[in-house]
Amino acid sequence: MIYKIYLIDADNGISLFESTFRKLEKIQDDILTGFFKAINTTIDVIQKSMSKGRRVNEMNRVLQSEDSTILIYYHPLSRILFCSISDADDNTEKIEEVTHKIANRFWKKHQSDLKNFRVTTDKSRFHTLIADIENLTIGGRIAEVFPKLIIVKKVLEKVLTMGMIDDLDFKVAMQCTGKNSPLKISRTLDKKRTAINEVLKKLEELDIIML
Repeated sequence: MIYKIYLIDADNGISLFESTFRKLEKIQDDILTGFFKAINTTIDVIQKSMSKGRRVNEMNRVLQSEDSTILIYYHPLSRILFCSISDADDNTEKIEEVTHKIANRFWKKHQSDLKNFRVTTDKSRFHTLIADIENLTIGGRIAEVFPKLIIVKKVLEKVLTMGMIDDLDFKVAMQCTGKNSPLKISRTLDKKRTAINEVLKKLEELDIIML
C-alpha cells in the first residue's frame, strides 16, 4: 500500500502538495525522518550539479527498510521531485512505473501553473492532480502483491513428487493464500526476500500461483 505521495520543488524544497492514502501511524516518525533526509540529499545533489553547469536527467532513488520503501523520482523538465512512501512489500517496479505516469501527467496539465507558482507561490491549481493520482495508483493499492495458489494441495503434492518443485517451492506455494505478501512469506519461512521472489517467479511460470 502506498501511504503518501509528495510533489516537491527541487529548486527550493517547497512541497507543492501531498496525497495521503493511509496514515503512517506508529512508524511515522522514523519513516518521515529518513524520507526528508533523502529528499534534502537529493536536492543537494541536483543543485550542485546544476551549479557546475551539468545537465540533470531523470533520476530515481529507492530506499528500502524493514517497514517501508521510499521512492524519489526527479523529473528534469518540471524540476519537481515525485516521491512516495509505501509498504516494504510493495512492488517497487510498479511504483516506479506509476510515478513516471504521474510526473508526465503533471507536466502536461500544469506546466503553465508551475511557472506561475515559481513567481507567485500559488499552489492552489495543483490539487486537481490528486484525482489523477488516485486513479493511476488505484487508491494507493497498485503495487500490492498477494500471490494466490491456483491449484489444489493434492496436485501441488504430485508436482513436488515429480520433482518439478522442491521443498522450499512447496512451502512458499502453501503460503500463497492471497493474503500474504512476499515479505510476510519471507519472514514466516525465515528466508531472504530475494530468494522468495525467485521462488514466486518460478511458481508463476509453472502456473502454480497467480501474482
